[in-house]
Amino acid sequence: MKKTARTAPRYDMMFGDGKFNATLLIGPDPFGAFYDYSVFQGARLKLKKTGFELTGHKVGLDIFETVFTHNGNSIRARIRLVHGRSYSGGLQELWSESLAYEDLVYLKSHAGYGKHLSLSDDVSCFTDAMKEGFSHPDRKPYQLYYLDCCKSEMYYRDVFREYVGYEGVDLILHQWFCNYIIIGPVVVLLRELMAGSDFETIVAEMNDEYGVPHVDVEDDPEDLKQDRKMVTYCVG
Repeated sequence: MKKTARTAPRYDMMFGDGKFNATLLIGPDPFGAFYDYSVFQGARLKLKKTGFELTGHKVGLDIFETVFTHNGNSIRARIRLVHGRSYSGGLQELWSESLAYEDLVYLKSHAGYGKHLSLSDDVSCFTDAMKEGFSHPDRKPYQLYYLDCCKSEMYYRDVFREYVGYEGVDLILHQWFCNYIIIGPVVVLLRELMAGSDFETIVAEMNDEYGVPHVDVEDDPEDLKQDRKMVTYCVG
């Protein structure tokens, strides 16, 4: 029997064991720590307003927790908010561990016009960590990745897939250049996931949070005539 292509995310799989764990990595921003820190602080405030309680803290890392109900079951959520520039542990080690064990992995970084990720000066460190994480025998059966980087759809739809594959992985990507300082959409994503919203609703809510996209001199004039909503899904 021919396998039917999946057309919607499998969010229910993230909550199957009564837990929901996510890592939100902010930066490092190559243009200076101020942007990173303001985005990190903005995320802290929004998480608190959404009902998350700050339960742990060390340099460059805050732990937030809450409990919510999904399909009649109580789910305990744990969010790690990481400020990449000041994180006191090993950033690559944390990234590798997140790739293997987290239900949701979020990266907020400049994307270098599709040429690199600003996770570190040496991009191979990022890709090597990905390879190690994705070959882990205890890797989660389903994960959601949100790459909050300019025009991430343009290159991650193909390049990122080479590392993560198509089984058990869904991506949230951006079609256009975005404002680095805006952090709200990932909190909207968390809020709507916990509310049990379908992915069309989640996309609409996240796009509304973004407002007017940033217009860059690198944009093709033809691009400016198209629908400039930011968020798009790449379902495995």
